Amino acid sequence: MARVSEEGKATHPGMVRSVLQFTGGFLLLVLIMLGVGGTIYKLIAPEGWLAQLLGGSLNYLSAIALALVGVGMFAWFAQDQVAQTRRDKVGDWWVYLFAVAGLAYAWQFFLRGTL
Repeated sequence: MARVSEEGKATHPGMVRSVLQFTGGFLLLVLIMLGVGGTIYKLIAPEGWLAQLLGGSLNYLSAIALALVGVGMFAWFAQDQVAQTRRDKVGDWWVYLFAVAGLAYAWQFFLRGTL
């Protein structure tokens, strides 16, 4: 009987590591989603970055159209600028950049209650 209780109490280090990796990955995913979503919101909001750039308020349809055109142009120009061997590293930087942006948006939402 003593052996069964000792085995039940023992935790496997691999399991703890897996849980920590899952939790860290999940938190990173949440931050990335907040970063991408918050950036898109800031970009196409009626008083957002595009409206400020163009000097007036935009309706959502024109803001979305301009944002899509801008993303398409950026992707088209950037495809030849990044060497094939560096593309994975550039992609990693974008992921972590959006994670940091997500952390900033979450902090701002926590302090102000708005983006």
